[in-house]
Amino acid sequence: MFIKKLKKKFKLNEPIFTKEILDLFNNFSRAYVFRLIDNAVERKEIIKYDTGIYYIPKTTDFGISPISVDKIIEKKYLTDNKDVYGIYSGLELLNAFSITTQMPNTVEIVSNNESTRCRKLVLKGRTFILRKSRCKIDRNNLYAYIILQLFTDMDFDEDFTEELKEKIKQYMEKTNVQKKDLMMLLKYFPAKTSKNLMNSGVFSEFIK
Repeated sequence: MFIKKLKKKFKLNEPIFTKEILDLFNNFSRAYVFRLIDNAVERKEIIKYDTGIYYIPKTTDFGISPISVDKIIEKKYLTDNKDVYGIYSGLELLNAFSITTQMPNTVEIVSNNESTRCRKLVLKGRTFILRKSRCKIDRNNLYAYIILQLFTDMDFDEDFTEELKEKIKQYMEKTNVQKKDLMMLLKYFPAKTSKNLMNSGVFSEFIK
């Protein structure tokens, strides 16, 4: 019954968090659900990846296929493919806009699912810096938030060029970010963000 219900809800090799299991079996006591989890782990019906993280294993010719840290971080802090609740920031974001080619050893993320201003998470040898989002991130404001995060994270005097300006304008056009979308979010960002945005010319030249 336990594993059958899990398989209906979750895909093979999809990260499953303890809270999700407790929610799925909310008609049972916590203690009983944890016993079900322990029994399933013992039978190898589910694999315990780390504290509070499980998955239903996919078996290949080479044995049980592992899941990646990135997959876990993505579902926990970025998106579950239905809702969006986080973005990459820092070097990862600068890299996406070709401001730098440096690959970060520490990945930075801004997420609705983080409650602290800033904390470090180490998972299986990988380091992540997690920050609470300034306002709720969703599909409606995702791309506008990314642009403002970019102007927050960059060193404007060193990083901003006409080439980058064109990339940002193209990104705004492609994702249909309008001037009003940026205006709605600007109040949540520091003065540095507004200053960089205004000085870039992107804001004044974008006609929508």
